[in-house]
Amino acid sequence: MSVSAVAYFLTCISLAIIGFSIHLLLLRSTKQPVYLPLAGCLAAIAVLIGQPVVKALAPGLQVLFLLLALPALYLIPPCFWFYVQGITSSTRWRPGRAHLKHFVLSGIGLVIVISALLLPGELRHAILVEGDDTALTATSGLVRFIVYGLVIITFLMVLGWVLQAGFYVHAVFRRLHDYRAQLRELFASTEAQEGRWILWLLLAVGGVWLFTAGTLLYDNLVASVPTEAVISNLVVLIMIWSVAIWGLRQKPGFEELYQSNHGTQEVLKSITDNKYQRSALNEQLTDSIVSKLNHAMEHDRLFLEASLSLPRLAKHISRSAYHISQTLNETLGVNFFDYVNRYRVNAAKEQLQNTDNTVLDIAMDVGFNAKSSFYTAFKKDTGITPNQYRKESRAG
Repeated sequence: MSVSAVAYFLTCISLAIIGFSIHLLLLRSTKQPVYLPLAGCLAAIAVLIGQPVVKALAPGLQVLFLLLALPALYLIPPCFWFYVQGITSSTRWRPGRAHLKHFVLSGIGLVIVISALLLPGELRHAILVEGDDTALTATSGLVRFIVYGLVIITFLMVLGWVLQAGFYVHAVFRRLHDYRAQLRELFASTEAQEGRWILWLLLAVGGVWLFTAGTLLYDNLVASVPTEAVISNLVVLIMIWSVAIWGLRQKPGFEELYQSNHGTQEVLKSITDNKYQRSALNEQLTDSIVSKLNHAMEHDRLFLEASLSLPRLAKHISRSAYHISQTLNETLGVNFFDYVNRYRVNAAKEQLQNTDNTVLDIAMDVGFNAKSSFYTAFKKDTGITPNQYRKESRAG
């Protein structure tokens, strides 16, 4: 099988994954609109990578797909940003007019497409498909002026895409950083909600974007850069597969709190504003909350619930989630996540000293969802690993 055939085969697989994923995402979007931007992101990617397939199966559409590549390029970053924004939102995400400004550059690309479609068909085909600009010599000065103007604007927009992509990558990193802080105020276990796959994906995409940016600059300003089609298509396939499988698996992190009436929105707002507003919380009420919290952990052993959340704790002790969060942060100097996991680590210490249970069994026993999160919390609290603690406690 030739190199071009392998590259074509990989592209077909990528397009098949995209098609199937978009179908599933659209079905889910009827209940969770947050999946719509991801479907749009994948559709834009399909336009960019589908040129070889269009050329082979529908050559009459080749020029159109080549032209649509520019607006599609500018659709990917904001669409992915809205997906991340949606799964990290404290309220149910819905598309709105305020989001339209993010598609201005894609709209400009669409205007360029429409302008190019008004040119003679033979001229479009010669320039875009055959790469032959000698056809311009037989046209009027006005047509040449329009073509050269479109080429210059397109060139600037391709370079500008690098800046746009960098802006949204930075925005996503900041969003995920703030999102993790919010999760730790409301949940005792955050592995399922954190969306770490997005960070790994962005690091990989960032590397590809940097390479692409360098290639674009060198290719347009210096000389043509040869690339290995099989390798590039394989990288694209892996990324598309990652976006599809993890994007479909990821649920909005605060989904279970959308209908909550326990003050969770006020808690999240206080984190965003970096302060708690004045409330009816006085010293007497603070002492009462601290007493109830200690009782819930030490006697009711609520920390053993792997899915324990602040609203669940608030309901258990009949206090506002906002007041509990304020007490934890301002009086005890700890967030909800660390407060609960401190009890889990102390319970784990007892088992490490007095039983021969495996570290994994102990981690699950005391409320952790994963061995990795147990190791992280244990080392943060003690400075050593669970195995080291077991050896030292028994040696002493």
